Amino acid sequence: MPITKPIKLALLWHMHQPNYREPGSNRLAMPWVRLHGVKDYLDMVQAATEFKRIKVTFNIVPSLVDQIELYGRGGSDPHLQLSRLPADQITPSQRAEILGSFFSANPATMIEPYVRYRQLFRKARSVTDNTILPSLFSAEEIRDLQVWSNLVWVDPRYRDEDPIDELFQQGRQFSESQKQRLLDWQLRHLGRIIPIYREALEAGRIEISVSPYYHPILPLLIAAQSALEALPRLTLPRRRFQHPEDAASQIDTAMDRFEELFGRRPSGMWPSEGSVSQAVADLVAARGIKWLASDEEVLRRSPGASSGESSVNPTHLVHELPNGLRLLFRDHGLSDRIGFVLSPSCLTVRTRGNSFPTTAPPSCENCIGACQSIR
Repeated sequence: MPITKPIKLALLWHMHQPNYREPGSNRLAMPWVRLHGVKDYLDMVQAATEFKRIKVTFNIVPSLVDQIELYGRGGSDPHLQLSRLPADQITPSQRAEILGSFFSANPATMIEPYVRYRQLFRKARSVTDNTILPSLFSAEEIRDLQVWSNLVWVDPRYRDEDPIDELFQQGRQFSESQKQRLLDWQLRHLGRIIPIYREALEAGRIEISVSPYYHPILPLLIAAQSALEALPRLTLPRRRFQHPEDAASQIDTAMDRFEELFGRRPSGMWPSEGSVSQAVADLVAARGIKWLASDEEVLRRSPGASSGESSVNPTHLVHELPNGLRLLFRDHGLSDRIGFVLSPSCLTVRTRGNSFPTTAPPSCENCIGACQSIR
C-alpha cells in the first residue's frame, strides 16, 4: 500500500564509551575515547547541523564527557604513550607491544586501503614466531606504524587540515616531529567536541539527551528481581541485590553534569541499554525527565503487550504513562541496519586535488542508530 502521509522519523544517536579511567590516575586503560573522538563524535554533530530541516537527538553519557575532557588535562592511554615514544629509543618489549596492538582496526576498511599500513600489517602477519617479530622491523617502520595507527582514525571531514593532509600525502618515512604534531592535533580536536555540541544545542539545531552517569542497568540496580519481569524462569542469586538509592544517584549526578555542560536540565534520557521498568519510569519522571527511549523488544516483553499482535501496543507510537512520562521504542531492525549493516564500505576523499581511498568502519559500541518512526 503506498504511503499517503509523511513519516516523521526521530533519530537518536547514542554516544557512549565505557569508563576506561584507571582509579587514582589520569590514565585510560583503552584508547577508544580518543580514537573515536577523532573519527565520530565531532563529525556527526557537524554533519547533522548542515541540514536545517532535520533535527537529530544525540544522547551523551556523562562518563564519556569526563574522559574526553580528561585528555585536555594531560590524560593519556597506553596507545598514546607508545605512540609518543621516539621510534629509535623504544625497548624490545615496547616494540613487541606496538606490533601486537597497533593493528587494532578493521583490516578491510582501515588497513588494506592504505599502502604503507597494509605493507606493515602483512609483514607482521607473515611472521609466525612472535619472539623474533620485533627484530624484523626497523625504527622507520615502527614510526610509520605509530603514525598510521593514529592517522586512519581521522574522519574524512578533517583530512584537509594541517598536519593531516601532509601526512596522507607523504604516506611513509615520517619524522618524529610530524608524529608529535599528529598526536597534538588529536588532543586539540577532542577539545572542540563539547563546545560544538553546546553551540548547536543553544542554536536549536539539535537536542541532547542523557544517560545515567556511569551507564548502569537501572532496573537491575534498583532491584535485581526486576529481571524476572522479562525472564520469569531466570535463576537469580539467593541474596537479593537492590540499591534504588544508587540508581537515583546515577540519574541525579548525570542531570547535574548535563546542566553544568549545557546550562539547562535534560528533558530526555536513553537509559543504559534501553533498560526500563516501572520503577525506573517513576524515578526519572520525579526528576523532570519528560521522555525515555527504549527498544521495541522491551515493549514486546512488557506486561500487557502481545508478542503476536503489534496493534495491541504499536511500536511506532509515543506511549504516555499516567505520570506524564512519554516512552519511545526504537525500530529494532531499522536501527541495526543503520548501525551495523548499511555502513559505508568505501569512500573517496579528495584532498587538494588528490583522491585517497579511505573507509568508514562499521559502527560499533559507541554509536548505535536508535531510530524510531513516529506516526
